[in-house]
This record gives sequence, C-alpha cells and structure tokens, in this order.
Amino acid sequence: MSMKGIPVRWKLIGCMGLLLSGMLYTYGGRVFAAGSREEGERSERPLHEIYEEDDRFRLVSQETFAYEREQPIRPNSLGSQYLWVNQSYEAEEIAKSCHATFDGQNRLLYALGYTANILGDSSSYCEERIYERDDAGRARRYLYFKSNSIPYEDGYYIGFRYLFEDSEFQYDEEGRLLRCLTYRRNVGSDPNGYSEELFFDRGYQAEYEDGRLTAELQYYDYWGTNETGSWEYRIYRYDEQGDCVLWVAVTEDEILLCCLEYQEETGQLEQYTYQVLEEWELSCEDGSTYELRPQYGKPAVRKAAANGTVERELFYGKGMDLGQQHYQMPEEVEATLEDHSYVVASGDCLWSIAGRCYGQGRRCDLIWRMNRSVIGSDPDLLMPGTRLYLPEAGNAQDTRVGD
Repeated sequence: MSMKGIPVRWKLIGCMGLLLSGMLYTYGGRVFAAGSREEGERSERPLHEIYEEDDRFRLVSQETFAYEREQPIRPNSLGSQYLWVNQSYEAEEIAKSCHATFDGQNRLLYALGYTANILGDSSSYCEERIYERDDAGRARRYLYFKSNSIPYEDGYYIGFRYLFEDSEFQYDEEGRLLRCLTYRRNVGSDPNGYSEELFFDRGYQAEYEDGRLTAELQYYDYWGTNETGSWEYRIYRYDEQGDCVLWVAVTEDEILLCCLEYQEETGQLEQYTYQVLEEWELSCEDGSTYELRPQYGKPAVRKAAANGTVERELFYGKGMDLGQQHYQMPEEVEATLEDHSYVVASGDCLWSIAGRCYGQGRRCDLIWRMNRSVIGSDPDLLMPGTRLYLPEAGNAQDTRVGD
C-alpha cells in the first residue's frame, strides 16, 4: 500500500505498534531511572546504549524515521480504537444518508441498515445502531441490534431481532475517554443462532496526568469468566516538549520497551525496541514505581505508590485482578434482553397477543411460526407461563408496524 499523502508523524506513530515494556527514560537532561546505574551516567549517555549493555534487555529492532519537529509526537494509544463513538459527519455525508438521524453536532444517533434483497424471496439481514448521550457529554451508550430477516406478506418482512452489543463509554471534563465496558452476545445454539445471554466482552481504562496519557489497560475476550481472556497494559513517558520518549507494553506473552530518541539537527527519530527478559523496575517522578516481571505465575505488573501502597496488580492469564464489578451485568442490559419476549397469561391467545404487539391480530401466525417448538402443532393450545419470542415486523422504511 502506498504511503504517499500520509503525514510523516502518522507514518511514524503507525510503526510503533505493539511495543513497550519498560522502565526509565533519559531525554534532554531529565531522568527516569531504575537499577543500579548512577543517574549521572544515564543523563550523559543515550538511553538505548544503556539498555543494550544490560543483560535484562534484548534488542528486537532499530528503525529510523523523519519527524516534524514543530509538532510533538503522541503515543498511538489503545484508546484510539474507541474514537468512532464521537465521530462527527460532514453535511454532505448526512445528506446522502438513508434511515439515519443525527444530533446537533452531526453525530450519529440512529442508523438502520439492511441488505438489498430484504423485500425479495430469500432470507436477508438487518442491523440497527443506536447512540445515546447525556447532556453533560461525559457518558455514551452504544446499542447494536442484529436481525436475520425473511419475507412476509404484502412487502413486509419479519426479523429475528436481538441485542448483540451494549457498550458504555465514560469521559472526563476534557472529553478524554476514561473507561469503556462492552457486553456482547456469544454464539450459541438457540433457534435464532445466538445465546440468550450477553457476556462481558472487553473493557478499557485510561490514566492521565498534566493533560497527557500516562497509562492504559485493555482487556477482552472474557465471555463471562474472570479466569480467561487477554489484556494489555501500556505505560507512556514524555519529554518537556510533550514528545513521547518511552513506552512499555505488557501483554500475556511478553514485555516490550520502546525507546525514542530525537535528533534535532537532522530531524530524525531513532526507535529502539527491546524485549524485557528479567524482572525490572520503572521509577516515576512522583516516587511511585512499576515492578514488571516477564515470568508467568508472578504479578506481571505491580504499581506501588511512594509510600509503598500497592495501587494495581495484574497477573498473566487472570482477569479477576481487574475488579469483579466488570463482570456483573448492569440492570439496564439485563432489561434489554427481555424486550422481545412475552410470558403467556391466563386468557391469552395468539390473536390477542399479536393485536397488542403488532396492532393486527391476523399476524398471530408470525408468533406461532417463531415459537412452534414451544407451542406445539396446535396454535390454539397456549399454556399460561409459556415464554414466547415476538419477532419484529416491518418493511424497508421502518422496523415496527404501527410506528
């Protein structure tokens, strides 16, 4: 793929990828030091030379890039993948949009998508995306519904509609992302192709200091358990100009450290990536420390405050250390799971249920077709207490009869 037209700084940031694992930084006379070497020695020598001589580190790669000196280099953070929730669309894009609504800041509120053959004679696919935002702008909620649809009479379709994803975002007063929690529906064996439960799928946390991103944690693929899944923890350090000069990445497999050294006279940046082979400590300006261990079975990351209080511990292969609250289903998510179910009451019949649901009693055959496995071969034999699934019914312009 051609790199022409892409700003140099983004070429640079894109190449940084999954690097990091770390400890110290020395740049412009400032020192983040650890280990037994004297701070004076570190401040006089390039940082990469010190790492290369340390048996605890193994050089993985060395690359040279041009950079724009008037603009600081920012870290390519894990949180960048969540920026889409606040995306603002151009007026031209909005004018071309069908079945979508936007707020006063041109952000998406609702979108309906479907395949071109939705009114044809074969099965098709629909999806709905819903965005909710609070007045203060510090909270977002994203709901994603799926619908496997089949044709029905008079140009209508019926949809096996279900909530597939529920994500919540939290921002600070500066609009920076602090947290994201996502619940998704796992693939299962129910008649509609997916399980009845949403599971905790992934999460994100970020830490800031003096307006700069200093650490972030991403965890994913837990599917309702705190003993499996993966996570990545990153630590960032900057120089006085705001350039990122060191970052560390701790993952399930390894610890990587990336050291960035800027050559002002040539406008070039040297990037040195090291793998951490042994236990190692990173000291911070506020007196806190990070203990980083590549050995499986020990705490991979332990952060302690200046007074020795342990503020965070992360273990390889375990998610329980992220906090049990992350695996508990919020009440509003549980309530959403019931939005297309109905428990038969005494005196109910499929005609009356269809009348309340669709506004048309004759659509009772929809309910019977969708629930024949629990109703049986006789649609008139409806037992109180039976839980029914009530499908969506609509056409290419809407998703619910009567709306």
